[in-house]
Amino acid sequence: MKKVQQTTWSVFFILILLAIFSCSKDNEPEAQYNGFNFDAGMEFSVYNSQNEDLLNPENQSHLDSANIKLFYVINGEKKEVYNPNLDSPRNFMIYKHENDYRIRVFLNHSETSYKPITYIQWNDSDTDTIEVSYQRTQNATLQNKIWLNGEQIWERGDNTIDPYFVLTK
Repeated sequence: MKKVQQTTWSVFFILILLAIFSCSKDNEPEAQYNGFNFDAGMEFSVYNSQNEDLLNPENQSHLDSANIKLFYVINGEKKEVYNPNLDSPRNFMIYKHENDYRIRVFLNHSETSYKPITYIQWNDSDTDTIEVSYQRTQNATLQNKIWLNGEQIWERGDNTIDPYFVLTK
């Protein structure tokens, strides 16, 4: 009987030790989260004044994706975005969403500027400017506000989940 009682106490003691050593002293909620949240993109639908979808390749007056280029301003220098190793080498993609086409643009998220700038060059004569303010933590880069050509078009928490804007050209 004494041996069973010793074994029971030994098991109980080991369980207590395991429970103590598995506890963390760091109570910070962020320290318990091991993932990373990266939010640096937005979507546009692009129409002309006749309400024609300019991203629809079946439309004769559509914007040719081969002519669309992105530029990031990094350390005061405007640089064209092109990485042939990515699925979207120019950091944008055009896709069909329900009844229209959209362009998803992956925005400049450089940490060297308070409001990193992205230029979307639609063709040789038409360019738009996007500026973004970010909230940055150890585990996240989140868009707070987005400006298009100097006008604020989106803000986190304004009853929208993802940044989306209808652009008229």
